[in-house]
Amino acid sequence: MLVPSFAAAALTALASFASASPVNSAGNGAPAQTTANLTSQFQPIIAPVTPPEFKWLYTAIVKCPADLLRGDVGPYGQRKAIPIVGGYLEGPGINGTFRNLGADWGVVDPRSGIFTADTRYNAVLSDGSDLYFNTFGPKTQDGSLHLHIKIETGSAAYYHLNHVVAVGVLHNLGHDDLNVSTLRIDAFDFKTDYTNLTLLPE
Repeated sequence: MLVPSFAAAALTALASFASASPVNSAGNGAPAQTTANLTSQFQPIIAPVTPPEFKWLYTAIVKCPADLLRGDVGPYGQRKAIPIVGGYLEGPGINGTFRNLGADWGVVDPRSGIFTADTRYNAVLSDGSDLYFNTFGPKTQDGSLHLHIKIETGSAAYYHLNHVVAVGVLHNLGHDDLNVSTLRIDAFDFKTDYTNLTLLPE
């Protein structure tokens, strides 16, 4: 019968294909590199690794009253709404105050109990420039928070801040009789990040 014969031929072809040596992506018949070969080639490159250098960007003191929410657990965890009502920041070539406009909408992971900040707030600098901050990051084992920091501004004098990669360490310095906490954020960016920019003509 034709069908069994065809099936037998197909199986023979598949077996032959499976046992053949792999061919490289160029299709020239040369054996393809195996995972083991590739790994052995890269091992001398991987170690040792030099960590990047950072420079001080600014230090911020932020005032935050207590969480406004009652603590219900939603689909992403226990959501917070912690107002950001003021404070100030200082750094090389930068100083200003935080507006009473913003909050931390972080969440507590219901499985680990770890809080992760998710903030949005604004600052006005000494020359009137506006900065928008968005920070995100978890609480660590020592009680501090490690933050990714994104800064946005339209000010020509500080436009380079749109293009820095910044991280921060947040420490809670305690709270007053009104339960307003004082937070300290030390922010750093890569040593090779821009420190100024010449903008293109409009």
